[in-house]
Amino acid sequence: MMLGHMFAGLVTQCEIDTGLLSLSVYLARHFNLPMFPTPLVPEDWTRPISSPSIPSKLPRIFDDFDSLTQTSVHVYTLPADLDQTRIPPSGPIAVATLTLDHEPGTQAMPKDQSVGDKPRVKAEECTIGVVSAQREIASGWQCFMDTYAMNATNANGSIDRGDFDMEYKHTLCTTSTVRLHGSDLLPDTIITTDAELKRIQQITPLPSTSTPQTYNLLRWGFFSVYRKMFAFVLSVNLTAMVAFFYQLKSNESIVNYGNAATAASANFCVSILIRNEHIINLGFRCVCCLPVSAPLGIRRRAAKVYSHGGIHSGCGVSGTFWYIAFTVLIMIQYRQDGLVGPALAVTTAFALFLLIIILAFAHPKLRTRMHNHFEASHRYGGWLAIFVLWAQTLILVFSKGQQEKQAYGTVVIHTPPFWFLLVITMLLVYPWTQLRSRQCQVEQLSSHATRLYFNHANVSSCVAVRLTDAPLCETHAFATIPNYSDQEKGFSVLISNAGDWTNKIISNPPSHIYIKGVPTMGVMRVALIFKKVLVIATGSGIGPCMSMLQAYPDYPMRVLWSTKDPEATYGSRILQSVFRADPNAVIIDTQKNGRPDIVALAYALFVQSECEAAIVVSNPALTRKLVFGLESRGVPAYGPVFDS
Repeated sequence: MMLGHMFAGLVTQCEIDTGLLSLSVYLARHFNLPMFPTPLVPEDWTRPISSPSIPSKLPRIFDDFDSLTQTSVHVYTLPADLDQTRIPPSGPIAVATLTLDHEPGTQAMPKDQSVGDKPRVKAEECTIGVVSAQREIASGWQCFMDTYAMNATNANGSIDRGDFDMEYKHTLCTTSTVRLHGSDLLPDTIITTDAELKRIQQITPLPSTSTPQTYNLLRWGFFSVYRKMFAFVLSVNLTAMVAFFYQLKSNESIVNYGNAATAASANFCVSILIRNEHIINLGFRCVCCLPVSAPLGIRRRAAKVYSHGGIHSGCGVSGTFWYIAFTVLIMIQYRQDGLVGPALAVTTAFALFLLIIILAFAHPKLRTRMHNHFEASHRYGGWLAIFVLWAQTLILVFSKGQQEKQAYGTVVIHTPPFWFLLVITMLLVYPWTQLRSRQCQVEQLSSHATRLYFNHANVSSCVAVRLTDAPLCETHAFATIPNYSDQEKGFSVLISNAGDWTNKIISNPPSHIYIKGVPTMGVMRVALIFKKVLVIATGSGIGPCMSMLQAYPDYPMRVLWSTKDPEATYGSRILQSVFRADPNAVIIDTQKNGRPDIVALAYALFVQSECEAAIVVSNPALTRKLVFGLESRGVPAYGPVFDS
């Protein structure tokens, strides 16, 4: 086990105490090893570093090298003029390749028991493995390695009496790549070729699902976390409603329109409260407090926190059902002469009509086909419904005060719907108190996209702001892209042509624009609770992903982006940020390569990169397809639910 412990110590010590560059230079100088020639590395990439830093603890790693019967080291170093060098798309850079005489973790036999100059090892002790490592090297560069361990056996698979040779080396398909922090350099080849895409899928083909398709459609499609939340809230309310009307047999005094109004207003209050920016951010912050060391099963379930819209919808529908119950009960129970009766009838009928209109346009099919009508019904219909409910509540307070000869103030403080309506009103007014007109600088990327820069404040990662040029008419949420930590204060948003409003902004960009409310966290935020993530984007979906890529360029991640002519459409800055976060980013130009099998590519990259989760940002149909395709194959996948 001596050599096994020595090699394990080599990996650990290098990772903690030094970088691969220092290791390479040390080996080259102290063991007098020549530079290993290869056609993959240009000649100027093999020049030695002028002033490497060698930690004092490094020589201890090689104390046992004399005991090895066969050792060879091939070293590549980086050029001295880092700023003048462009990163090649692939090829070994600063790579240490060791050829050892046995596999770490197996028994190293004494020399006197060896056959020739190589030790004997039992066949069952020898396995083929992969050693992955991440090394910090000079000036913020990082090298990512995948080293394959290969063995040789004789015909009958036994090596008890034969020679055994174990090599650790970099193969052409797993050569290391280098990340340069703080540089605006792009690889020579930006677009992933068809051959590379095919190779990725050939290494890890897309498997068929292990469960029947009907089960998958129900488990991962219909019974999504959003729908589970909706069903839970609705079930609780329907159960309470059944129990409420069941009291007619024993305690009729409980079954009155006042209690039904309380239940309806409570549901409406929760429905609006769960959409408040601070409540949403609180939920994400609680989830992001989970350490990456927590069990993956807990983290993958907690990451569905962005499905909170199911509570909003469930409470909205439940509140409407309770209001229908209120309408029936008040028609039966309320008796008073004068104008109060007709006033209650008008307000009740009008409020019920508005609630039904809001629910109808909120249905997923109508919301998709008539999105502008959905927004108008939610905005104007919601405001009008709250106004009508206020009028109805005050009429009931006035009527009760007259009937019971009580002061109106006393009746008000004992009326629960009043307090719920007060909270609802405050929640609706609050975003307007945060409405500000902000100056913005425009970067016209193309006829399809533009980027707005703001310098009035910093924002945290993975949050969205609501922009508008007409606050009373419409607002639109856009993911923010925070500036790098070494840049000036501010952030930007990427606007892509996706409708009338975005087309207007791209065609005639404003110098000032309104920002409403406070920044709100989104689905990309949950990436922070995973050790390594696969970020999947199509088209302008790269915008929300950029928030993560720029805020955490060093975070372990892979990027898969499929879009039409990315550099011409979105500019070099977007591409620079992508390659800073993932120097091996897979970028597909659909104009040249066509539309790939994105599910197969995503699955292959997920497996090969050993990620823990996949984050998808695309259009609604493709997002659902990707999330379903990955989840049904055991991959934790997350994407926006498009419920607003």
